[in-house]
Amino acid sequence: MIKPFGNQILIEPHKKESIIQDENSLLEYGTVVEIGDKVEVIKKGDVIAFLIWGVNKIEIDNKTYYFINEDDKFILGNVYE
Repeated sequence: MIKPFGNQILIEPHKKESIIQDENSLLEYGTVVEIGDKVEVIKKGDVIAFLIWGVNKIEIDNKTYYFINEDDKFILGNVYE
């Protein structure tokens, strides 16, 4: 696994369908699997809603993950069931 630097978070996307809000925003859900040492609000294990535009996608062991800055406008909030 990768440990993010600073206020970066690492998200494992859920296999659910993406939600298209409009032609410029694709909403995804995922679980925060790692956080950087300067992350203040988001916690490891949180399920969050985020827009995939502007995030950094990586693959580790054939799994897709996203890096997002905690302060980024692409993170919309925590998801509760």
